[in-house]
Amino acid sequence: MPIPRSLTALLGAALLLLTLAGCADEPVGTITGINGTVSETLSSPFHDACHNFSPLGVDSVINRTLTDVVLHHGPDCDNPQGAATYYLATDSSVGGGAAKWRSFSIVGWRDPAEID
Repeated sequence: MPIPRSLTALLGAALLLLTLAGCADEPVGTITGINGTVSETLSSPFHDACHNFSPLGVDSVINRTLTDVVLHHGPDCDNPQGAATYYLATDSSVGGGAAKWRSFSIVGWRDPAEID
C-alpha cells in the first residue's frame, strides 16, 4: 500500500525537527575540578545554570565538554571584589594559581537576576 505524499512530507519534517532539536548547544562531556588529591567531576552540565564546586574550591579545572566555560572565584558565579573571571576554552585546562575557583558557568549563560 503506497503512503500518500503529504504523510511522507509530514513525517520527514517531523524527523528533521527532532534531529535539529538534538543539536542544541548543550554541553556534552565533563568538567573536572581538582584540589590537591581530591577531584570532582560533573558530567554534561546544564547550559542555563551556575555550577558550584565544593565549598573549599578547586585549584585546577579540566574542561572536556564541547562548549567553553567561565570560571569564577566566588560561589554562585560571583566574584569577590577585584577578582577576575577566567575563560576556559573547549578541551583545555587551567591550574596552579593561588586563588581557588568556586563556581563556573557555560558561555552564554546569564544569571536571571541580571536580566532586566
